[in-house]
Amino acid sequence: MSDLVETADRLSRRRARMMAPMAVIFLTQQATFFSKPLDQRAVSLVHLGGWTVLALVILAGLVTGGFWRRPKAVRELMEDEVTRAHRGDALSLAFVLAMVTGIALFFLQVFVPVETPVAIHLILSVGFGPALLRFSVLERRAHKLG
Repeated sequence: MSDLVETADRLSRRRARMMAPMAVIFLTQQATFFSKPLDQRAVSLVHLGGWTVLALVILAGLVTGGFWRRPKAVRELMEDEVTRAHRGDALSLAFVLAMVTGIALFFLQVFVPVETPVAIHLILSVGFGPALLRFSVLERRAHKLG
């Protein structure tokens, strides 16, 4: 049992360290989208596919805590009350920011046409990025990692 607890603690610390770089990677990828819009070339479709997979992995990681290939006992130990509260806080922030962005885009499109892919990317960027950073900061504080 002690080995499971140590493994869960080590993985939980790793998750706390991984979330901030994941947010930077995601937002950097978003910046490339806004600097050069996608077209129908194969490379653009691969880029879109990669972005979609990354967004789904981030969402799944935020919702479940990740580490799906680890034993269930370890994952359950990683999901203590503090972690669930941090995840809830991060997901609440993501929801609020995504809704505010959606409302702002709805208002903006009255004056300036906003293309659907641009709106979707903005909503997801504003939701995912801060949520990952928030979860990372809260978990790092809880583990006293910085």
